[in-house]
Amino acid sequence: MLEIRDLHSFYGDAHVLHGASLDVRPREVVALLGRNGMGKTSLIRSVMGLSTPQVRGGSVAWKGEAITGLRAHEVAERKIALVPQGRRLFPSLTVTEHLTMLKPARNAASWTVERVFSLFPRLAERRNNRGNQLSGGERGMLAVGRALMLDPELILMDEPSEGLAPVMVQHLEGVIAGLKAEGLGILLVEQNLYSALAVADRVYVLETGRVVFEADAAAVAADPDRLTRYLGVH
Repeated sequence: MLEIRDLHSFYGDAHVLHGASLDVRPREVVALLGRNGMGKTSLIRSVMGLSTPQVRGGSVAWKGEAITGLRAHEVAERKIALVPQGRRLFPSLTVTEHLTMLKPARNAASWTVERVFSLFPRLAERRNNRGNQLSGGERGMLAVGRALMLDPELILMDEPSEGLAPVMVQHLEGVIAGLKAEGLGILLVEQNLYSALAVADRVYVLETGRVVFEADAAAVAADPDRLTRYLGVH
């Protein structure tokens, strides 16, 4: 599905990804872990074709097609959606306007506003509230809902549990499991190790722009101390 091979990315002269490689398969949740500043968001941005960082080596392929160098909207057209770190909502747009601003071709099985509201009932209650009137948890729900409105086959989620109350983290874990059951692939960047292990099939750890660890999530969950040296958690 998604294949990243020997990726090298730069912010100006700063080399931030040093040959990172990973895969995401259909119906799979892959967790990308690592301490702050290790290059996780840079990898997500490189896949999405955002203006920075610049990819200067390696490749990103989607279902066998090279997408390295495509612009962000061209990547999105291939049914790859992003839930960005910090949510990136528009303060003046309502919940409904966020969900209807992008209108790809639809079919009977596609995501609709009402389907997003059924997944996140709190958003239905706040449908006329603007982005700057939402709580942190509501902004997180909306960022996920907005991504789903692209009818994606792959979602890149960058710190989706950030700022969420524990009950909402559990709800998000259920949403991710449900999306996987529907056939979506998910690349999940997370600081919350135990939330990531609750939903992931496989785990990669990024350290100074390199993948230094890969394992099945079940094996890591059974022996979490294997990650201590990389993540500094106990």
